[in-house]
Amino acid sequence: MANDINKKSKRFSIYIYIELISSILFSLFTFSYHPDISLIALPVAIGFTAITVYFCFFRVLLKKDATRIPVILRLTQYIPFVFLFCFVIRRAGKYGVPYWYDVVTVLLWCIVFIFSLVLSHCMNEKRILKITEDWNIPYTKKKKLTGAKWFLFEIVDWIDALAQAVFMVLLVQIFLLQLYVIPSESMVPTFLVKDRVVVTKLDCGPKFPLTDIGLNDFAKYKRGNIVVVRNPHYKIDRKSEIKTVTSQLVYMLTFMAVNLNTDEYGNMKYDPLVKRICGVPGEQLVMQDGVLYRRTKDTDVFEPVQEDAKFACWDLSTLNSSILPKVETFPLAGVQPNKSGSNLSTVVKAASANYQTMLDFEEKRRNYDLESAAFRAKELVRTVKNLSYGQNNKGNFTAPDSINELDLFMNQPYAEMANKIMSSADAISWFENFMTSWISSKDKNRDIYSESNFRLNVMTKMYYGELVARCVHLYRSGSTSDDISNDYAINDILEEVQILDWYIRGLLDSRNMPVFPANNQAGEAQYIPKDCYFMMGDNRFNSLDFRHSAEEFEAALTADDPLSVTYTSQMEPHYVNKRLIIGKPSYRFLPANRRGTIQPR
Repeated sequence: MANDINKKSKRFSIYIYIELISSILFSLFTFSYHPDISLIALPVAIGFTAITVYFCFFRVLLKKDATRIPVILRLTQYIPFVFLFCFVIRRAGKYGVPYWYDVVTVLLWCIVFIFSLVLSHCMNEKRILKITEDWNIPYTKKKKLTGAKWFLFEIVDWIDALAQAVFMVLLVQIFLLQLYVIPSESMVPTFLVKDRVVVTKLDCGPKFPLTDIGLNDFAKYKRGNIVVVRNPHYKIDRKSEIKTVTSQLVYMLTFMAVNLNTDEYGNMKYDPLVKRICGVPGEQLVMQDGVLYRRTKDTDVFEPVQEDAKFACWDLSTLNSSILPKVETFPLAGVQPNKSGSNLSTVVKAASANYQTMLDFEEKRRNYDLESAAFRAKELVRTVKNLSYGQNNKGNFTAPDSINELDLFMNQPYAEMANKIMSSADAISWFENFMTSWISSKDKNRDIYSESNFRLNVMTKMYYGELVARCVHLYRSGSTSDDISNDYAINDILEEVQILDWYIRGLLDSRNMPVFPANNQAGEAQYIPKDCYFMMGDNRFNSLDFRHSAEEFEAALTADDPLSVTYTSQMEPHYVNKRLIIGKPSYRFLPANRRGTIQPR
C-alpha cells in the first residue's frame, strides 16, 4: 500500500516538473525585441511562471508541504489561459515570427495545457489525500467556513468558476464550436436576424490565433453547404486578428451582449459571414436574370445550376406565412413593414407587383430588337440635324462630364443637350457619335451577361435620344422649359426610363453576374481553382456577398461601345480559399420556436 502511494506521489511530482519545464521554455519563446505590443508577452509569461515555480517547486515539492495545494491548483488551471494571452500578444506586433517558432510554441502550449488538466485531475480532494499521505505535511480536508468568511469564499469561488468557464468556452470557440448571431437578412429564409446558431469548427481546420498552426481541414464542401467564412472585404492581419480574439472574449464574458468586432470607423464588422457555397473548384460561372449557369473543362456550354434555384430567394412575397412577419426588409417593396406589422399585406403586395415588373422588364430587354434600334438611332440623328439652326456653327460646346445612366436623365440634361444641339455643330457631332457608337458591335457574339448589358446600354441611349429629339422639336416650335416638363410624350418616355433606372441602379448587380472567373486575354475559359469556392447569400437582393466589392465604382455597361453608358457598380466577383472557412452552422438554438438542426431548403 505504501509503495503504491509512493508511486503516485512520484508521478505527481513528475507531472509538476513537466509542467514547470514546459512553462519556462514557453516563457522564453515569448521574447521580443521589437518596440511594440509584443514586448508585453515576456514579462507576463515570466512573471506568472515565476510565481508558479515558487509555489509548485519551492513551497510544495521541496518541502513536501501539501498546504499550498489549493494555490498550485489555481495556478496550473490558469497558466494555459495566461500563456494563450501571451501567445496572442507576442504575435500581435508589427512583426511576426517564423513558422518553426510557431510550431515549437504551440507544442509547448499544448503540453502545458494537457498537464494542467492532468494536475487538476490529480489534485481532486480524494486523490490528493492519497498522493500526499507520506509527505512531511500531508493534505487535509478543508474546514467548513462560516459567517463572513464563508460568504467571501463563495463569492471568490463563483468568480473563479465563471472566469475558468469563460476561458474554456473561448478555447472551445476557437477550436471546436462557436456561437454565432445572424447579423443581417442575407440568408432569409434559412436564417433571420438575431437567430443564434452553433457553428462546428473541428473538421474545418481550426488554427491557433494569428498562426497557420492547427488541425488539417478535412471537411468536404459541396454546392449547397452553408458555411461560416471570414469576410474577404476586410483586411486580415495581426492587428485585426488580435481585435477579433479580444472581441470574442468580451462577447463570451457578456453572454453575447457586447460585440467589439468593429472596423476602423467604429461600425460593426460583418465578419465572419454565413453564406452558401454556390460554385466549386473546376467551374466557370455566370448569372443572368437570377439564373446561375456553370460550365467545366468538359463542356463549352453554360448550363443552369438546378440546385441553386432551390436556394435562391428572389421574391420574398412568396415566403411561408410564418416567416413573412419576421422579415424586416423587402428590397423590392417601396414601403417597409412598420413595427406593429399592420401594413405587412401592403408591403407584400408591393413586393410581388414590383417583382413582376422586373420580370416584364427583363423579358422586354431579352426581346429588344437591335436592328430596329440601329435604324431608329440614325433616324433620331437625322431628325435633330434637320431641326437644328447651327449645323455650321463650331465651338461653344463641351461634351457632358458624365454619361452615367442617372446623369443622363436627372434634372432634364436631355433638354440642355437639345438646346446646345440647336446652335452647335459640335453638339450635333457628339450626339451622333453617342447614339451610333454601338452599332458596329451589334452583331458580335457575346456571352449571356455581356449581351444583356449591351442591350441595356442601347436601351438607355435610345431613351436618351428620343428625349433629346423631342426637346429639339419642341424648342423649334417655340416651346418653353415648362412646356417640356409637361409634354405628354416626354413624360411617357420618362415612365419607361424610371423602370430602366430602377433596374440598373437597384437590381443589376444583384440579379446578374459576369462570367467568373473571367476568360484570359486569349479568350480561354478560366475556372475556380482547387480548394476555392464561390458563395452567395440566399436572399439575393439583400446580400452583399462574393459577387460584390465593398466599395462602389464607376463601370461601363459594355466594353463593346467606346461611348458606353456607365453606372455605379459593386460588381467584383471573387472566390475564397477554404482556409477562410471557419465552420459550418449545425444547430439553431434560438429562437426556441425555430430550434433545430440546419437543413438545406
